[in-house]
Amino acid sequence: MPQLPFLITKLQHLNLSLLVYGSFSFLLFYSLRSYIWYRMLRKAGHTISWKDACFLWSASELKRYIPGNIWSFLGRAVAFSEKGFTKKEIAMYLIIEAELLLLGAAVIALLALPFLLRFSLLPFTPFSTLFIPVLIFLGVGVYIFHKKVKIPFLPLPPFASSEIYFLVFLSTLSFLFFGLGHFLTIASFISLNPQLIWELTGFTVLAFLLGYLSLITPAGFGVREGILVFGLGKIIPLSIAAFSALFARIMLIVTELLFFFFAFIWYGIKSKKLAQIETWISNHKHILILCALFFIYIAYFTPITFLRYDNFYAGRFDLGNMAQTVWNTTRGRVFMFTNPNGTDNISRLAFHADFILVLLAPLYALWPNPKMLLLIQTVVIAAGAFFVYLIAKLIVKNKNISLTFALLYLINPSIQRANLYDFHAVTLATTFLLATYYYFLKKRYDYFLFFAILAGMCKEQVWLIIALFGLFLVIFQKKYIFGSILFIICTVTTFYLITHAIPQALGSQHFALSYYSDFGDSTSGIIKAIIFSPTKTITTLLQPDRIAYLKQLLLPLGYLPLLAPLLLIFAIPDLFINLLSNNDQLHQIYYQYTATISPFLFLAAIYGLYFLKKLFPKAQSTLLITYLLIVSLTAAYAFGPLPGMHEANTDMLTKQIPNRAFIDKYLSHIGKRFSVAASNNIGSHLSQRQRIYALPLGVDKADVIVFLLTDSEQPQSLKAERELVQKLKQDPAYQLSIEKDEFIVFKKKK
Repeated sequence: MPQLPFLITKLQHLNLSLLVYGSFSFLLFYSLRSYIWYRMLRKAGHTISWKDACFLWSASELKRYIPGNIWSFLGRAVAFSEKGFTKKEIAMYLIIEAELLLLGAAVIALLALPFLLRFSLLPFTPFSTLFIPVLIFLGVGVYIFHKKVKIPFLPLPPFASSEIYFLVFLSTLSFLFFGLGHFLTIASFISLNPQLIWELTGFTVLAFLLGYLSLITPAGFGVREGILVFGLGKIIPLSIAAFSALFARIMLIVTELLFFFFAFIWYGIKSKKLAQIETWISNHKHILILCALFFIYIAYFTPITFLRYDNFYAGRFDLGNMAQTVWNTTRGRVFMFTNPNGTDNISRLAFHADFILVLLAPLYALWPNPKMLLLIQTVVIAAGAFFVYLIAKLIVKNKNISLTFALLYLINPSIQRANLYDFHAVTLATTFLLATYYYFLKKRYDYFLFFAILAGMCKEQVWLIIALFGLFLVIFQKKYIFGSILFIICTVTTFYLITHAIPQALGSQHFALSYYSDFGDSTSGIIKAIIFSPTKTITTLLQPDRIAYLKQLLLPLGYLPLLAPLLLIFAIPDLFINLLSNNDQLHQIYYQYTATISPFLFLAAIYGLYFLKKLFPKAQSTLLITYLLIVSLTAAYAFGPLPGMHEANTDMLTKQIPNRAFIDKYLSHIGKRFSVAASNNIGSHLSQRQRIYALPLGVDKADVIVFLLTDSEQPQSLKAERELVQKLKQDPAYQLSIEKDEFIVFKKKK
C-alpha cells in the first residue's frame, strides 16, 4: 500500500484535541438517543429512571453489530420486557424511535446539499433541490401535528404536538453531534478545510441514513463507509478517504463501548447519595445545560484565539498595546505603554480610560503572556450567558426561553467577533453591564455598584451608561438620593475623562474626535451640531452602511429589541457614537465597538418577548423559541466568524505560518531590556518590554528591528516595510541578524 508510511505518520501525530472533541460529540449523540427513549417511556406513563433506561438502551444497541439491524430491536424488546413493559408497547416505541431517527437524520443531511451540488452528486439543478428541504420540513410538520391531519396505518407518537416537536428537536440535535463527531475525528487524522465542517457533517449523516436503511448489513457496515469514502474522495485521495472513514467508524464504536461502560457502572451503583445527586441534576437540568454551553464556548474560543495569536494575526494593535500596559503595571510602571503613534512612553489614559487593565495585572503576573488576556476575555464574555439566563428567567419566567436566550448570546455574531478580534478591555463590559442590570432587578445594590464600577473602568464612555442606571434607580425603584448621586458622578466623570483627562495625557484633543469632523472639531461643537442639525444627523443615520449595521445587530434577536425601546436608551450613547462616525470600522460588527450595545439588545429582546407573550397569551413558547433559533442561526451563518459560516474567520486554521516555532524561539531570546521596532503583526509577541515601537516609527532608536512580511500586514504597510528592509540592508549602522523567509531581524551596531 503506497500510502502506508503516510498513514502511519499521521496516526503518530494525531491532533488529540480534535480527537477528544470528536469523541465527546459521539458521547453526546448516544446520550441524546438514550434520553429520547427514556423520555418516550416516561411520557407514556411508565416509571423508569434514566439510569435504567440508559443502560438497557445501550446494551440492546450493542446487539446491532450482529448481522441485521433487527437484532437490536429484538434485544430492546427482551431487555425492557423484564422491567414490566409489554412487547407490544416496546415494538410500538421502537417504530416511533426509528421515525424520530429518520426525521432527525434527514434534517441534518440537508446540510450536505451544497457539497452534493458542488461535486455534481445530485441529478438536480440548484433551484430544483429546494424541493428536497421543503419536502422534509413538510414531513416533519405533518409528523408533529399528525393528530390534526389524521394519518392512518402508521404508529405515531401518542403525545402532544409540543412533546413530539421536542423529541424531533432532540433527534436532530443528536445527529448534529454525530456528524460533527465524524468531522472532528477525521480532521484529527487528516487536515480538512474548516469551511466544509457543516457540509461534511451533513454528508456523514446522509451516509448514516442510507446505511441505516440497509437492514441486511451489520449496523450499516459497508454501505455507510462506502458512501462516506465516495464523498471524501472528492476532496482527499481515495485511499486516505477509505482509511479516514474506517478510522471514524472505529472511534465511533470505541466511544459507544465507553458509553456502555459508563452506563453499566452508573446502573450498578446503588447509593442514596448518588440518588440525591441524580435528583439534583434532574431539578437543575437547565443550568447544567447552560454550564455545558459555557464550557463548549470556552473550549472553542480559547484555542482559536490562542491559535490566532500564535500565527501572528493578533498584532501590536491592539493586543500588544494592552499586554504592554498590563506587563508594565506588574513591573511598577502603572498604566504606562509606548505611544503607538510615537516613541515616548506615556500613560494609557492618553487613548482610553480602561483602568480595568490595572486590575488584571495580578492575574497577568501569574502567567505573564498575552494569551492570559485572551483567556480572561473569553471566560468573562462566556460568563455573560449566565446573566442573560438569570435576567430572562426573572422577566419571562420560563426556563426554556431563558436557556434559549443564553444560547443566542453565545452564538451571537457581534459577541463572537468581539471575542475573536484581539483583546480589548471594553469587551469585558458586555458581561459587567449584564451583571449590573441583573443586580439592579434584584435590588442588590452592593453587587450592582461593584459591577457598575467594573464596567465603567473598561472605557471612558461607559460611565455615561452607568449614569443612565442612576436615572432608572430614581424613576423605577424610587432610590432618589442614590440614583441622583450616581447619575451626577458618572456624568461628570464621563465629560471629565473625555474633555480633560485624556486630552491632557495625550497633549491634544481626544484622538477619536477626528471621526466626527463632519460635525465639528471639539466635543461641545460636535454635540451641538448633532442636536441642532437634525437633517444632517438623520441623513448620516440613514446611509446604507448604517442600515446594514443595524440589521446585523437586530437580526440575531429577531428584531425583538424594537418592541422594548426603553431598554435601548442604554445603548444610545455607543450606538450614536458608532453610527455618526466617519470611521467605517465603528459601524461594523467585526470589532469591539458593539461590546456595550450587545447587552442592551439582549435585555430589550427579553422584554420584547415578554410584551409579545402578554399581547398574545396563547402563543406557545415552543413557537417563539423556534422563531428565535431560526433567525439567530440564520444571522450566525450570514455574519458569524465560526468555520462553515458565510464570513468565517478561519485564517488561523488555514493560513498558518510554517516556521512559527522557529520565530517564537528566536523572539524569546531577544532580551526584554532591548527596545524593539516591529511589524504590527509581530508586535504583540514583543510587547513585554518597556519600549516597543510600531514600524516605521522608532527605527533610529530601537536596539532590534523585527519584520514579518506576511499578508496579515496592511498592503501599504507591507510595501513600506519591504522598502525599509532594503534600506537597512544598505545601512552600515545595522547588522542583518537573520533572514528566514518573511522573517527578518536587524540589530543596531554598537
